[in-house]
Amino acid sequence: MTRCVVVADDLTGSCDTGHEFAAREYDTRVVLSTQTDATAGGDVSVYNTESRYADPAVAGERVRSVLESTDASVVYKKVDSTLRGNVRVEVDAAARAVDPALVVVAPAFPDNGRVTACGYHLVDGQLVTDSPPGDDDERPPTHDSLPEFFASSAFPVETIGVETVARGTDAVHEAFESFVSTDGPVVVTCDAVTDSHLETLAAAAQALSERCLYVGSGGLARHVAVPGTPSGAGIDVDQSRSVVGAAGSVAPETLGQLDAVPEDWRRLLDLETAVTDPSAAGADLAARGAAVIDDHGGVVLHSAESRDDVDRAMAAGERAGVDGPTVRRRVTDALAGGAAEVVGADRASNLFLTGGETARAVFEELETTALRMAGEAVAPGIPLATVEGGTADGAAAVTKAGGFGDQQAIIKSLGRLGLRDE
Repeated sequence: MTRCVVVADDLTGSCDTGHEFAAREYDTRVVLSTQTDATAGGDVSVYNTESRYADPAVAGERVRSVLESTDASVVYKKVDSTLRGNVRVEVDAAARAVDPALVVVAPAFPDNGRVTACGYHLVDGQLVTDSPPGDDDERPPTHDSLPEFFASSAFPVETIGVETVARGTDAVHEAFESFVSTDGPVVVTCDAVTDSHLETLAAAAQALSERCLYVGSGGLARHVAVPGTPSGAGIDVDQSRSVVGAAGSVAPETLGQLDAVPEDWRRLLDLETAVTDPSAAGADLAARGAAVIDDHGGVVLHSAESRDDVDRAMAAGERAGVDGPTVRRRVTDALAGGAAEVVGADRASNLFLTGGETARAVFEELETTALRMAGEAVAPGIPLATVEGGTADGAAAVTKAGGFGDQQAIIKSLGRLGLRDE
């Protein structure tokens, strides 16, 4: 029986949050899309609503449809740790569906440089709107201040500052108790500068007799308790398989990580062709990638080497009369199509995927239905899983959000999957 339900707005977020439960031996499965009839099962069920860049009304409806009939003891609304997407709309939808006493909001993920201090959300020391995610083309963060971010919520908003969190669980519990209202849910935005602060918030919320809706990234999920005995997690990685990587993120972190991958292992998508004929570009990429696998046992296919490649793709779109969102979708489709073709049907390759849309598109091409989280991570926010269903059934997969990881993150991921520099 599922005891915890997680709803996330993209695939890599679904996986890094699911990992935090699997790491504590809870059987955790991620359903890749709520647009299918697949169900997760296990102790913890994670649903990817694919709603970060959806119309706000659509995003809210997808969240509601997952949560309106859940009887899970614990409900967790995963949000982007840099506040991109339809965050407030989805949190309001979750609160309406679950009707908790408190909505505990703590998007910090200190292990990946995301903290909230004095109400302000920072990424690697920068205010979130001044950081690279602040330049997101479609749904950037709208405020640096978390209380201001939620000021337009349908529910009352309260705040717990770092001075209270630092005093420990009892102080936070007392503050939570003071916010509980008989009039319905209250949104409580919380400071957190360290992992121990997130642990304090989770413990204080658990101690309440009233129901809470947890809202956060993978950081808070690490500390949210699930009732009952864990059913177990863990997988064996067959490192004799070939490895196929697909990097669709243009986050500075991912571009830097690609630089550390030997050039002989990499093949770049033909962007101009991808904008006008995604199928042809994908087939070309697959042919070039297959040759690399023959020589090295693996390949990393990617859509950009620098931000200049993004500008080049957009310029190609202008020449072809194609708008920005369509350009991005066609590039993702071409990259995913090429990667899926290289994976192979007889003995599927292990997978490394970075960028939520890229990961979703590749798994969709492979007709994957779910991922079973291993409870193991290559690095914080970069989890390992087993593919369930479709062409790659049984293969191992590492997923990574674009903005996560150090310079060696991709190299480490490929190595864990079996691709090593001889």
